[in-house]
Amino acid sequence: MENKCFILKDNSEEIRKKILDAGIDVCLCAEFTDADWLEYHTSIANSVHGNGYPYEGMTKEETRALFLHEVQNPVYCNDVEEFIRLIKEFEDGKVK
Repeated sequence: MENKCFILKDNSEEIRKKILDAGIDVCLCAEFTDADWLEYHTSIANSVHGNGYPYEGMTKEETRALFLHEVQNPVYCNDVEEFIRLIKEFEDGKVK
């Protein structure tokens, strides 16, 4: 299977709760102040992670640019429901 990264350009306590309620693990990094996006990598496939907080020595903008440069096959989700659906389909072996 081809590795993908599902990206939700949104993050809030309510969104994280919906993801958790769907039975999907959410890493604590998703609660970081600058983590304004959520991501799920099928190559790692262990939990949803936060995105947007600066890496050491980098600005938030530099960190985001590096992430977008390195991520392969990004799939941008329109809303949390689509994000959850794609993760569940991947976990069930339906996303190729």
